[in-house]
Amino acid sequence: MNRFFRIVILAFVLFLLPTAVLVAHSDITLENIAKALDALTDRVDAHDERLAALETRTAPTPTPEATAMSDPLDCPLPEGVVPRAAPPITAQQVEDGGARLTDFALALRGQFVGGSQEATTLEHSAYVGCLFRQEGSPWRSGSTYLVELTLDGRVFLHAKDMSLSGRQLNPAIYGAILHALGIDPAALTNPALALPVFIAAADGDGGLFNTPQIKDASGHASAYFSATMQSPRILLVGFDLDASHLVPISEESLDYGDPPITASHVVDRETLKEFVTAAGAYLVELLESGDLAALSKARVALRDPNGPWRDGSIYIAAMDITSRQIMFHGAFPNRFELRRGGISRDVVTGELIVDQLIAAAESGPEGGFWTYHFDNPADDSDSADIPKVGYARIFTAQIPLPDGGTVPFNIIVNSGFYLNGN
Repeated sequence: MNRFFRIVILAFVLFLLPTAVLVAHSDITLENIAKALDALTDRVDAHDERLAALETRTAPTPTPEATAMSDPLDCPLPEGVVPRAAPPITAQQVEDGGARLTDFALALRGQFVGGSQEATTLEHSAYVGCLFRQEGSPWRSGSTYLVELTLDGRVFLHAKDMSLSGRQLNPAIYGAILHALGIDPAALTNPALALPVFIAAADGDGGLFNTPQIKDASGHASAYFSATMQSPRILLVGFDLDASHLVPISEESLDYGDPPITASHVVDRETLKEFVTAAGAYLVELLESGDLAALSKARVALRDPNGPWRDGSIYIAAMDITSRQIMFHGAFPNRFELRRGGISRDVVTGELIVDQLIAAAESGPEGGFWTYHFDNPADDSDSADIPKVGYARIFTAQIPLPDGGTVPFNIIVNSGFYLNGN
C-alpha cells in the first residue's frame, strides 16, 4: 500500500477518529497487525463482492432530495476530488419504509471502506465526514444516520450530534452491540484474541441489537477492519443515540492536563495568548504520544463546562489550515465540527471571520491577535456589535506511525474573549 496514502489518512484518524484499542492493547505489535492485514485481503475481496451484489438489487428509486449532493458551501469539494456518489440504499429510503435498515447499513459500510481507500488528503477525509453529517443527504435522514465507535465502546463520530463524540457508551448497550457482532466482550481484554476476533466479526454482515431495559437503544451494528488506518471499526445505524445512552461525564475518568491558565482566568490579551498556547501544547503532546485513548477522552475534557478549558464564551477551537474544516469546537461542536469554517462574517465589517483568523495565525511564529464582531451565541441579551478579541496560532504535531515514521499535522488553535467581559 502506498505509504503517503497511509500517512495522510492515519493523520486524519488520529485527530478526528481515535481508536483506543490499539493503545489499550500495546502488545498488539506491528508484526501482528501486518499478519492480520494479509489475512484480511481475501475477506475484503469477499466484502466487495457482497457490496456489488447489494448494488444490483432492485431498490426504490431515490428521491431527488436523497440523491442530491450537499450544498458545496456546506462541504466544499477539495481540488481534484470526484464528488461522492450516493449509496445504493439511502437513509431516506429507510425512513420512508422503502428499504431495510440492514441493507442501508451494509451499503454505508461499503462506502465507508471505499471512502477510506479513495481519500488521499486530510481535506478529502474531512469532506467525506462532512457529507455524512448533512441532514437530508443520502447518508442522513431523521433518525437514520451513522454513529461510529472505537472497539472499547467510545463514540468517535456522531453524524447527528457531534457534542457526543468522545463519550463512553452505556456498557449494557455496548454489550448488546458486541453480541450482535458475534464478539465475546472477554476476548477484547486479551490482546492475543482481540484482533482475530474482530476480523472474524468484520467478515460477517453484523446484525440488529436491542437493549429493552433502555429506551430507544436499538439499531444495526456492523464492523470492518480498516487496512488503511490499521484499526477496527464499529458502525451503527438506526440507533438514535442521545446523552441518555452514555456514561455521565461525572463518572468518566478524564485527564484535563495541567494548564498554567484556565478559561476562567482569560481577561486580556496576555492571558488569552497563554491560554491558547497551553491548549495547543496539550493537543500536540497527546498527538505525539500516540495515546489514542487519551486523545479521544481529551475531546470530552476540552468541552467540559466544569473543566479548565471552557468558561462561558471562552473556549478552544481547532481548524485544519488547508481544508478550513473545523475539527474541534469547545462550545458548539454540533454546530461547527466537520463544518466549513468560512461562512460567518464580521457583522460590522462584513469580512469573513475565517480569513481574519488565518491571517492572525500566519502573522508570525507565535500567531497573532485580531479584533472582530460576532454575536455571542451563549448570551441572548448581548449586542452583536460588541468587539471580540481573538488569538490564533498554528501548531504542528509529528504524529508517530506504526512503521516508525512520523507525519506532520497542522492545525490552527484559537480562542477569544468579549471586551464587555462576558
